[in-house]
Amino acid sequence: MNTKVTASPRTVFDQSHYLKLIEARGDTIRRMVKELKPALDLSTALDAGCGVGFFSEILCECGLEVRAFDGRIENVKEARRRFPQVSFEHGDIQSLEIRTLGEFDLVLCFGLLYHLENPLLAIRNLHALTRNVLLLESMCFPEQEPWMLLREEPSFEDQSLKDIAFYASEGCLVKMLYRAGFTAVYRIALLPDHDDFRETQEHARRRTVLLAASEPVVRPDLVLLEEPHEAANPWDKLPSKKIRLARRVKRFLASPSKAKYASFAHRLHRWFPRAAVPVHLPFGAWWLARNDHVSQPILDGEFELAESSFVQRFLKPGMTVLDIGAHHGFYSLLASLVVGPGGKVYSFEPSPRERYALLKHLRLNRCTNVQVMDFALGNENGDANLYIVDGNQTGCNSLRPPIVLSDTLPTRVRVARLDDWLEQQKLPQIDFVKLDVEGGEIHVLRGAERLLERKPRPVILMEAQDIRTRPWGYSSKELIEYLNQRGFNWFAMNGNGYLEPSDISAIEFDGNFVACPQERERDLQSLVSASTPQTNGQPKA
Repeated sequence: MNTKVTASPRTVFDQSHYLKLIEARGDTIRRMVKELKPALDLSTALDAGCGVGFFSEILCECGLEVRAFDGRIENVKEARRRFPQVSFEHGDIQSLEIRTLGEFDLVLCFGLLYHLENPLLAIRNLHALTRNVLLLESMCFPEQEPWMLLREEPSFEDQSLKDIAFYASEGCLVKMLYRAGFTAVYRIALLPDHDDFRETQEHARRRTVLLAASEPVVRPDLVLLEEPHEAANPWDKLPSKKIRLARRVKRFLASPSKAKYASFAHRLHRWFPRAAVPVHLPFGAWWLARNDHVSQPILDGEFELAESSFVQRFLKPGMTVLDIGAHHGFYSLLASLVVGPGGKVYSFEPSPRERYALLKHLRLNRCTNVQVMDFALGNENGDANLYIVDGNQTGCNSLRPPIVLSDTLPTRVRVARLDDWLEQQKLPQIDFVKLDVEGGEIHVLRGAERLLERKPRPVILMEAQDIRTRPWGYSSKELIEYLNQRGFNWFAMNGNGYLEPSDISAIEFDGNFVACPQERERDLQSLVSASTPQTNGQPKA
């Protein structure tokens, strides 16, 4: 059970604003150690720059054997008084002598690095102390370019031991970690729940949490960060504004008309974020491009090209299609045009905001063969909170709090079992299902057992992504195995939209895949590329 941090105001760290930050970071430490401890067999930990010992106590709560040190002797004395079960020592992370402490399975370094004159030397020492993983939290500039700013530090007990310190960009932290000798560096996908870890109207993101490892760590909640490199020679002179403008105009005039239109739309969205820009989709429908993570690649002609190519080839006039998680209707529009007036498309979209855009697209394109359902699908009938993501990640809404940087708004929606709905509609056959419900896919399938048993069964295009399934408590591999055990074979799509058999022995899956019932593989024969099975995840260890 997470214990709220409370203390009498003895030190600067016991002030209310500090305690809120400590609580948010402490929750992240608990979550990460709980997941990493059994996976990496962690038993020992070092808290570098421990302050008065709040995080050292958390590491003890997690069942680790903990040692800790701090550069201020007064902090060490207070930490010993508060948490006598931990071995606290006086030490300087910038001194080579600190390496005499030995190696630890987990090294924790929270709130220290940006108070130092020599952060790269400190990171080299942290690497020497780390046997498996380093969990690092620091203030930073959110840019990925590797640079540092030398700042003056006030002479307070929560600041630097000196009067200056280097503040690094996030990219610089990543680069230093790689150059110190770590094999892989990751950002924690779900950062602490505190304004310092997100962009607000008042400020940019101020902090980050990174995990640096001696060996690659395969986890859905870790985002791998590559080592950044200099984009240009810093001594090169930039051309004058007039020359730069002339070059940009020349490139713009030489670009194709679609690229010109996309450039105009992107600029319009910067000026007017809520503007909707009409776009003619490759398959003939009209789309109102908004400033979100789906419309932006649509404007650039890069949205799910393989998937849409496959769907366009597979569907035939007269087919019945379910678009589960329809969002703004890209696949509903595509299916509507292909199946024609003799076919039918049923679009499921529980988010009122997304459903408004979906209905607008259907009216704009006069899609009379599409019926929109305003509820979610699951394995039980009832009501649930739909977490609607604020910002541009409009396709990440989920019945579980999604792993996103933006805020979410819980909205009550109805949930129904697909089997029950199909029985009410008395639909004789479903030919194709597009299923993308941000991690809830296995619950939709469990509520559709009769559909998965009655033949002919549908071909399913489905998202399988661990970062989405994780809030639901299962892995994407379980999703793959669920249908495989029911007689479905899995395929990936190549760049042209043709299918390639998938290697389902992979540990992780990340993307959109096609599940075909064995009795319908003949229907896909012309769409399967003659190639070897494709691995769509991390290879087995």
